[in-house]
Amino acid sequence: MKLGLGFLGGPDLRSLVEIGRSAEEAGFESLWHAETRITRDSVTALTALAITTERVRLGSAAINVFTRGAVVTAITWAALAEAAPGRIVLGIGPGSPDPLAQQGFAFEFPVSRLREYVAAIRASWREPVPVSLEGRHTKLERLMPEVRPADPVPVYLCVTGPRALDCAGEIADGVILNAFMPTSYTKRSIGRLDAAAGGRFAGEVGQCLVVALADTVAEAAARVRPILATYLVYFPNLAAETGLDAEFLSRLREQAREGGLEATFAELPDALVSEHALVGPVDACKERLAAYRNAGLQLPVLFPDPMSMELTIRELASA
Repeated sequence: MKLGLGFLGGPDLRSLVEIGRSAEEAGFESLWHAETRITRDSVTALTALAITTERVRLGSAAINVFTRGAVVTAITWAALAEAAPGRIVLGIGPGSPDPLAQQGFAFEFPVSRLREYVAAIRASWREPVPVSLEGRHTKLERLMPEVRPADPVPVYLCVTGPRALDCAGEIADGVILNAFMPTSYTKRSIGRLDAAAGGRFAGEVGQCLVVALADTVAEAAARVRPILATYLVYFPNLAAETGLDAEFLSRLREQAREGGLEATFAELPDALVSEHALVGPVDACKERLAAYRNAGLQLPVLFPDPMSMELTIRELASA
């Protein structure tokens, strides 16, 4: 069965290359890089992986539609496809309000922007030149692209909310669902994708799964808890889809405002962390991985915490 390995903001580039090679050798089918926070960018990471691996697919999971223009993204992924023919995937998402606000972008019309962004990219790859497109958020005016992919680059939408899932069901070649979502969300999302597609969604369904391996659930959960808290507090659009109570999430944000993120940790017991990530001994994590596959997930993408990276590659590559 397919299994991907993901990188969330790290590691440094030289380490990334070594880990990518190890993962390919161990049998991982794909490697994915995320830039959901203000951290290392996916283009640099994917370029390094493209020229140092041979077989694995390589994708972003995800870049956003605000901070790069559609044409820049189109020519960037066309160049990546030159470096690794047939192995490149473009993963795009709407982004999240807090990281975008830090860069001066208002999180406005995310789904309509996403739809137009994908249309502009595909037009710049496929339409006869000069290419023109008139959208509300993205416009092309007699565009003359000089770099185009020789073969179609799959466009995966990295989405979470219901409207974004509907958009993905209609236009995406595949989907990468967000991290920290329980199996109930996986089932619900697949149903939504199928409905939007007017039948069975024809694309691949992947999902980011945060992993921490340790001798005990408590030890592993302690490593995941800070990043789970970060997403629940600072990514409200994602937190709203976790199935957690709205009043509980509101209380977490108030506690973080008054006492810092650490003030929320007592509200996130091991059992809660275990519902939203793969934490604990290897066998327990394999069981959780099987539960996501039983929910319909086709491509689990494992995002290990730094202490678990080598062990994840060694122990879970064939899971």
